Amino acid sequence: MKKVVVVAMLLWLSGCQLTPVAVPPTETAVSEPEFEQVTLPEEAEPEADLVLALDDQISSLQAWLDYKQQILVDPEPERARLRELTEFDMVAQLQLALLSLHPDMPYVTRFRVQTQLVEMVSSFPPRLAAIFGWELTFNQKLLEAESAVSAVTRLNAQQQDAIDRLQKTNRDLQKKIDALTQIEAELNQPPATDNSTGANNGQG
Repeated sequence: MKKVVVVAMLLWLSGCQLTPVAVPPTETAVSEPEFEQVTLPEEAEPEADLVLALDDQISSLQAWLDYKQQILVDPEPERARLRELTEFDMVAQLQLALLSLHPDMPYVTRFRVQTQLVEMVSSFPPRLAAIFGWELTFNQKLLEAESAVSAVTRLNAQQQDAIDRLQKTNRDLQKKIDALTQIEAELNQPPATDNSTGANNGQG
């Protein structure tokens, strides 16, 4: 009897070992989305405004080149700004001279400023003076051209005035000639004969 019980227990234990143990389902790990790191471009530092100065530094030369281009295209805003100044340093005086050389200014103004600017530029460093040499040369050529045109115009006006006077003199002379011709024609006409007087003389 004991043997039967022992055998039965061994069989039961063997069955337990053969039965697979149920493993609880493991949770599937959810992978978090990976975000690509975006590198923002670095903001460029704003360029510092170029300062107008009376030296031959590269920054000063570039500043004057930019300034000349600006006032050539649109000089009025700068003229308005300079009119509000109460004191004029050397830079402001140079700016005013450049504006006075603008082609839209009268001949007399540009002629007067030409000499002043020549004196100012003569004291500048060589490279800075060379920048303004173009304005002086251009304005000088423009003044010469305008002077030549003015001279030709004045000469044409004088010639036209002389022509008008000659034409008037010719008209006056023609009137006098016509009057003299009329008088001469009247003098050359034979006197009219009186027939009645001649008949009476014949009867006597």
